[in-house]
Amino acid sequence: MSGPHFIGRDAEVADLVSRMVSGISVVVTAPRRYGKTSLIDRAAELVCEDHGAVISVNLMHCPGLDTFASRLVAGAYTTEGGRVRRARQGLPELLRRLRVQPALTLDDTGKPRFTFGGLAERDAIVVLNDVYAILSSLAKERPAVLILDEFQAVGELGGGLAPALKALGDQHPKVSLIVAGSRQHLMDALVLSRGAPLYNMAERLALGPIDEHVMVRYLVDRARHGTKEMSEAAAERICELAGPVPYDIQRLAYEVFDRAGDRIASSDADDGMSGVIRREDPNFTDGFSRMSIRHRRVLVGIAVRRRVEQPYTAAFARDVGYAGPPGVRRAIEALSADETLSERQGALVVADPFFAEWLRRL
Repeated sequence: MSGPHFIGRDAEVADLVSRMVSGISVVVTAPRRYGKTSLIDRAAELVCEDHGAVISVNLMHCPGLDTFASRLVAGAYTTEGGRVRRARQGLPELLRRLRVQPALTLDDTGKPRFTFGGLAERDAIVVLNDVYAILSSLAKERPAVLILDEFQAVGELGGGLAPALKALGDQHPKVSLIVAGSRQHLMDALVLSRGAPLYNMAERLALGPIDEHVMVRYLVDRARHGTKEMSEAAAERICELAGPVPYDIQRLAYEVFDRAGDRIASSDADDGMSGVIRREDPNFTDGFSRMSIRHRRVLVGIAVRRRVEQPYTAAFARDVGYAGPPGVRRAIEALSADETLSERQGALVVADPFFAEWLRRL
């Protein structure tokens, strides 16, 4: 949940803003749909409102080094309050500070578009160095932040980028680097594990579920603003069915609100779940059919049990059609790698609660 409906992360937002303002680097980790990006965006908004300089790039939106470098430069150009301004006259100043020159075009409003063609990794690192230097110069007067979301994709762009960021962090200690990702094992390898390229460079901020009481109050309030009355029992049932992930709770709540009458009861939450499952049935069927039969058995076995704390026992392997635990382990590793399965509070679960319920209804 973002914008005016961003809730339940006040403490985390305050912690992140404090570190951005103080030039402290942070690695933000959370499973998918926990609100990681919304949290970072909200913190960045607050820093910008206080005249901070923030450049933000989502690495999953960068198919190659050309795009990555272009977005870094575009971010430097549009940085609020910096010497490199939005106005057209700011372009010469920006270009003088770049050792690798982008192609430049202007639209009818004078907005520039920066593009690089066939950029080698060494040149992309030069662009990264120059943009970092721009932020560092701004950090003398105001907070300066570089945000790299979905950071686990950095290795696909170039193996030298992560080590370069470590060197830049040491060179420009007043710039706050915020890296975030949802693939925990990849983030560990890049930032958190001993020997990782960015090891010991950033503090860790790990997001857990939003407190259920906060979410219940929010759902009741939002329903009331939509001219419907939702009982607390209905809101609790929505949270129970959707699980701890804010995105999933929001998705089910929208479905329930649309289907229910003026008063929303607990039974409406169950009807909403059925509605989502019917709508997603073609997608769930297609995805399930593409899995191997053995992966399907493991998935259904976990869904039916709702959570499995000891999946590598001989009994569980036998129940899902494997000769022994090694086969189950391989299946679970594969299903976890694509985030079909997730570990929550020491147990394996099907990550998508709607897919899990669909599996239970097979």
